[in-house]
Amino acid sequence: MLNVVPWYQSLPEHERRVVRGELRTVNLATGEYLFRVGVRSPGWYGVVDGLVKWSCRGADGKTLSLAGFSTGSWFGEATMIRGARYEYEVIALRPSRLVMLPRETCERLWNHNIAFTKALMTHLAERVNWLMGSYTGNVLLDVDTTVARAVLAQANATRHSVTPGRLKLTQEEIASLCGVSRQRCNAALARLARAGVLRTHYGGMTILDMDTLYACAKINGETGPLFLP
Repeated sequence: MLNVVPWYQSLPEHERRVVRGELRTVNLATGEYLFRVGVRSPGWYGVVDGLVKWSCRGADGKTLSLAGFSTGSWFGEATMIRGARYEYEVIALRPSRLVMLPRETCERLWNHNIAFTKALMTHLAERVNWLMGSYTGNVLLDVDTTVARAVLAQANATRHSVTPGRLKLTQEEIASLCGVSRQRCNAALARLARAGVLRTHYGGMTILDMDTLYACAKINGETGPLFLP
């Protein structure tokens, strides 16, 4: 995973060895929580393989789905930088393997490596952009746009993979990420397929037209990807 992470490639070799030595691996079963509300952040998380969902729960017990993180995604940087406790929860939607870079390691890197600091700042900027879009989606957007945004976020996470645009993502998982029924999600995906945006197949889908996917998601592609891995 680290071999395709730009900030890691920018580190001197001795720093790469330190990072590799200090990474912690976390394995999650389907339905298992990585953490819950109130747990103090130990560091920055990256998804090696699998899919996890970022969500928060209201006083009435209802859950608001905020985003999904798949292979290549990094998350939790804002809470990690603040040394704070999580105000949200992350749960595995399928068996997943993650790594965690301890906060102490991150702090040393952002104090001494400009590429790492820029990567963190870029992630923070993208996260704010996503949260604004997520709020808009939950309040104003229709199901088709919400589903398109969920697919686009996962497609952007594959940009540095060996199979960019090919998503190991089921329709049930997309529905869970969007907080909509599976039937409504399937109908939205079918419309995207008819428009030539994507092709579904067993175990996932392939993005055929990223420009049109951006348009369907009502996102300006010139502003950059929704999430950086």
